[in-house]
Amino acid sequence: MSDKEEKLVRMANGIADFFRSYPAEEARAGIADHIGSFWTRVMRDELHQLIARGGGGLDPLVLGAFSGKPLGESPILKETGGPEEVGQMGSDAG
Repeated sequence: MSDKEEKLVRMANGIADFFRSYPAEEARAGIADHIGSFWTRVMRDELHQLIARGGGGLDPLVLGAFSGKPLGESPILKETGGPEEVGQMGSDAG
């Protein structure tokens, strides 16, 4: 595995670690949303190529996020929406 691939694996697995406390379906959806929103097209393409070659070293949650199976609702929207969308979970910061 190249250094570039090792970095992608480390980054993707770090995202999985963050979402690990969520229910599995929400975690997988959150991982897919995060990578889709914040990674460049090149990074996403390289991750998909790595997965197509077996996904060596990737956390099962990351693999599940890109398995093609229907995902649950992402927890990201609940955490980033305004108070009108999330009620008491909304922040009054800034």
